[in-house]
Parts: sequence; C-alpha cells; structure tokens
Amino acid sequence: MQKIVVPTDFSKNALIAVTYSSEVAQKTGAAIYLLHVLEPGVDVLIDSVAQVNVFTSEIVKGKMEQLAIVQKTNLENYPGIKVKTELARGTVVNSILDFAEGQQAAIIIMGTAGASGLKEFFMGSVAGETIRRAKIPVLTIPASYQMKESDKMLLATNHFEKNVALLKKIIAFSQLFSAVIYVVVFVDTDVEGIPEFKEYTNKLSQYIHFLEQTFPEIRFEGEVLDGKDFEITIDRYCNKHEVDIISMITYPKTSLDRILQKSVSKKMAFHSTIPLLVIHSLDDKAAMP
Repeated sequence: MQKIVVPTDFSKNALIAVTYSSEVAQKTGAAIYLLHVLEPGVDVLIDSVAQVNVFTSEIVKGKMEQLAIVQKTNLENYPGIKVKTELARGTVVNSILDFAEGQQAAIIIMGTAGASGLKEFFMGSVAGETIRRAKIPVLTIPASYQMKESDKMLLATNHFEKNVALLKKIIAFSQLFSAVIYVVVFVDTDVEGIPEFKEYTNKLSQYIHFLEQTFPEIRFEGEVLDGKDFEITIDRYCNKHEVDIISMITYPKTSLDRILQKSVSKKMAFHSTIPLLVIHSLDDKAAMP
C-alpha cells in the first residue's frame, strides 16, 4: 500500500477518516493525499469576470489554508507519516476517482454521516457513489466511530469468492490489525428456506476450508445467518461478536443488489457505527492470472 487518498470537506466525518488513514499509514508506510474538491458554481451576485476571478482566488486560498491546518494537526499527532494536500475542481465523485486513478492510489478512505439505511447509503451518498464506481478498494468511516485496534473483521459474502487477488486485499487489511475474519452468508427467510440454508452451510464449510488452505496465517470463522432484513441481521451479528470492520466484494447485478432493493430504509444500519471496506469484483488490478 503506497498511496491513500482521503477526500475531505473539513467536516467531523472527514476528519475521523483522516485519523483512521493515519493509523493505516503508520502501519504501512503509505503516503496520505488529503483531497478537497471545489465544485463548480458561482455566486449569482457576481456579474463580472474580474469579480469571479477575485472570488475564486479567495476561495482557493481559504481551502488551501484549511488543508494546511488539517495536515499540520495530523502530523503533530502522527509524526513521521507522509501527508500531502491537493485541491481539485469538478464534481466530487468524478474528481475523487480521477485523482485516485492519476495517483495510482491503493485505497480511498472517506468519512460518512452514517445516518441512512444501506440502500440509501449506496444509492444516495457521495461515499456510496464512490464505492459503486471505484476500481480500487474504498473504506468508509462513520462519524460515530471510536478509533481502536480492529482485531475482528467480517466478510459478508454470498458469492464464495475464490479470486485470490481480490481476497488478498481483504487479507492484507486484516493483517494490519492481526484480525480474525468472520465469514458470513445471509439467507433471506422471506424468499429462501431450509434447503437453501443447508446448501449455504455446506458451501460455507467448503469455502472456509479453501480460505484456511490459501491463507494459513489467518484465523477464519464461518456462519450462515438467516433473517428477514440483511442490515438488522448483520448489525446484530457484529454487535454480538464485537466486529470492528465489515468487508464486502461487490458484483454487478447479484443477489446483494436484490437485497438492497428489498431493504426497508432504517436508521440503525450497520454502517452507522462500523467502518465498511468494499472491493469491486471488476478491480482491474485484481484480475485473475
């Protein structure tokens, strides 16, 4: 992991992501790129080119000063890590993705408000849109998260992914904190029944064996979870096992999409308190050999 992109709007959410990224950088030696995006738009009262230029220059100066303050504060708390500041112009998600691609970053770490349901998160937030479109892993840190050593990670799957290049991204992150990985499969009791539960149980047992053989240095635990709501079921499991980070590998048009479409918006979604690491199955750096 060489470069971490951390988008910031200088909110509390974003600053928590800066802290988390610093913990990661301290363990990996990666450089942090603090990125602020200036979105297009000019005050309607400004009616001349000269006024626009002055107005824009003042905004840029102010944002650069804010970035410098965040950089200075972070270096005081984490001396020795590399922190660079960047300013981009354009729409937020496009700018984040373009910058990360241009820097050949390893991961994007960003803060979230964590106040909406899972469907709303993926469909209606900057973080959700970034996750949907990013070609590299994205880690979201909720505003309510209390920084601590993440020694327990959950991998939610219904695809039993065996692409080692993709799995290594999750394994690498778990190794930063010497975390045990809980592998869980969700069975929707509204549309699936006992036969599916038994089938998933068998598949999960075989999958855990594959993971243990492939990554013998990692401890894995597996469980099939059943319920009527994906969010609530995962949330309860995480609370029970004191899970510190949730990871997923996303696929276009899979059963996860159907779960999200079915899910009723709730204010107690698991991502409201737990960091979420998402890796896209189409990550071109993780293609099968």
